[in-house]
Order: sequence, then C-alpha cells, then structure tokens
Amino acid sequence: MGTSPLAYDRDGSEMNVERTVAVALAARSGDASWDEVRYSASVCGVSAMGRVEAAARGAGVADVVLLVDSEATPRDTRVFHEASTYIAGASSRRALAARLAGHRVLAMCADLPLITAETIGKLLQAAEAHPTATLVAAGGALAVFADNVDPVKALSQAISRFGGRPLGDPGAGAWSAADPDDLRRLATPADVSALERIARRRKLASLAALGVIVVDDERTYVDERVRVGAGTRILPGTHLVGTTEVGRTCTLGPDSWIEDSAVEDGAVVRYSVLESARVRERSTVGPFAHLRRQADVGPEARVGNFVEVKAARLGRGVKAGHLSYLGDAEIGEGTNVGAGAITCNYDGAAKHRTVIEDGVFIGSNVSLVAPVTIGRGAFVAAGSTITENVPPQTLALGRARQVLKERSAAPSGEEGA
Repeated sequence: MGTSPLAYDRDGSEMNVERTVAVALAARSGDASWDEVRYSASVCGVSAMGRVEAAARGAGVADVVLLVDSEATPRDTRVFHEASTYIAGASSRRALAARLAGHRVLAMCADLPLITAETIGKLLQAAEAHPTATLVAAGGALAVFADNVDPVKALSQAISRFGGRPLGDPGAGAWSAADPDDLRRLATPADVSALERIARRRKLASLAALGVIVVDDERTYVDERVRVGAGTRILPGTHLVGTTEVGRTCTLGPDSWIEDSAVEDGAVVRYSVLESARVRERSTVGPFAHLRRQADVGPEARVGNFVEVKAARLGRGVKAGHLSYLGDAEIGEGTNVGAGAITCNYDGAAKHRTVIEDGVFIGSNVSLVAPVTIGRGAFVAAGSTITENVPPQTLALGRARQVLKERSAAPSGEEGA
C-alpha cells in the first residue's frame, strides 16, 4: 500500500488530508450586475474563487468541489473548468452525499480572496485534534464539519443563507485565523479595492523578503503569480501583471506596464508597455516603447522611445532607438535601425515577414515592404522604400532622385510673410 498524503504546518507537525474534501460555496447576492463579476473579479491578479481553490490545494487537499445555489450562478470558469465537479442545489443531494461519504468536509465561501494555505492548514490541524467538533471560523465563512454532522444538510443550509454567516456563528468550536484579514469576504464591489490593497501589500512584503527592492509600495502593483529575482529594483507606477517573470538585478519603471512577459537578468524597462513579450539579459527598453505579443528583444539590445515591436525577434546588440515599427520580422545581431524605419508587414489581406540579417544598417525613414530579405552587412539608404531583396554587402537606394529648380518669383502669399 502507498503512504497517505500528508500536509505539513509551519511548526513541522503533520496531518492526514487524504480523506478531506473541500467544498467552495458560491451563491447569488440579488444584485445581478455584481453577481456577473463577483467570482471572477481580480484581486492582485487572481479571482477570489481561484484563491480559494489554490489555498485548499496548497494545504494538501486534492479534491475541491464547487457548490452553487443555481446553475445560473456565474462562476470563474478559469478555475472550476470542465474537469471539476459542479453540484447545484437540492437536485444533486444524492450525488453530493456520495462524493462526501467517508470524508472530512472543509467548507469555504468562494468569495475569500485573502484566504491562505497556512490558514486552511491550521484549521485542518485543529480539526485533527478535535475530531468530534465542528470548527467554525470567525465570520462563519470557513468551517470543518465533525464526523457526526450531515454535510449535505449543513451545506444546503449554508448556501441558502450565503449572504450572512453561512456556516454559522462560532460556538464551542470557535476558531480564529492568525490574520483576521484571511477571512474577509468579497461581498460588495466596494470590497475589491480594500482587499486589493491588503493582497498587494502582502505580495510586496514577500518580494522584499526575497531581496527585491520596492521603492514606493503605495504606487507599485504586482500580481500574485508574478515572480521577481533578487536585487531587482521596482520604481513607482510599475504594474507587473499576470504570469510575468522577472530576473535578477533588473530595473523596472517608473510607470511601466509589464503583462504576461519575461524580463531577464540585468534588463532595464522604463516608461514602457510589454504584453506577452520577452526582454533578454542586459537589454534596455524605453522610454515609451511598446512590445506587443511575441516580441523578443535582445540580449544586449536597445529599443528606444516610441518604438513598437510585434511578433519580431531582435538579435544580440540590435539598436532601434526611435520612432520605428518592427512587426513580423527577424532582425540579426548588431543591426542598427534608424529613426522612423518601419516594416510594412500587411498588404491588406495577409501578414508577411521581413528578414534582416546580421550587421545591417537601416537608415532613417526606410520602409521595408514585406516579404523581403536584407542580406548580411547591407546598407539601406535613408528615405528608401525597399520592395525587393537586398544582397549581402550592398548599398540599396529606393527613393526618387532629388531635383533642384530656380524659383522665378515668390509663390503667391509669401510676399507679406
């Protein structure tokens, strides 16, 4: 026989969670507009429903069930997806009873965005020590039922009185979390900002403990799933969103939005927007650059002010300093892209790629009409429109010849200028 799964509390003690089922309760409030967003509203980048499930699983509970008061109750489908079990109201009492038979039941409101694995672990540990007591946390939003309690009846009652203290008032089995904020519910739209501040403060404190430097914790916004390496400095107004990963000794901000992106060791991002992009080690982005989906910059590259990159890879040491659009492109190492240069990637029906090989010089205000390849070491003169491939080590000019003519008289309207 295999060993039973064990969850460990911070003091090193262990508890068996093999026979525990966590039931997350979700119900409508009567405010239709709020109900539509309540369980998917983001708090520090994760919904309350997502945090409840993650906390239960973090405490070692493998089986997490969602119980709703009606099939019409909105839920966060990103969390309880089709692989999860949905049980809705009295019509599924027998299915719920079969699911819970022989298990300890951990009941949780699904609107607890600050709940932690540590708090749930402490409650389960207390239940292990008092198996005949139903433990109800302060506020009635979290409980563990005793073995002699009918869990289906208790859950049905809880979901019918969801707006108050659904799991009851603490009595002889009262239990309090070390941090009362863990049990605060997302009951109204006004709670979002209040709980967001608490969650954000916790996240920034955890980063500081890892050696991350947060210059202004009142103006820094980091989502729960974001990871940041030691020695990185985060300046005010910076938002790190979604699944962003940041390496060591980077400088981020001020006033940057970095979403679902990767920023590698030693990179700098100032006053810029990154969306599903990658900035490789020791590269510099900004100010006022925009890296869109599948932008891949660096290493040791430079993307300057008002440069937009989309679905393009910039090799080592590429410099695009100002006012350029680089879309659907492959740009080789050591290439210089002049001010105002663009890749013309869309012909009105389809996107096409531009390939620029290593060591190319692209002059200012050059238009590269894709599909086109610029060979290694080529030089494209300023103001050119390039529509055909350029061989390696050649000079390409694609502009109208300059014409000079004498003026016989001042044009009308200039006399009084």
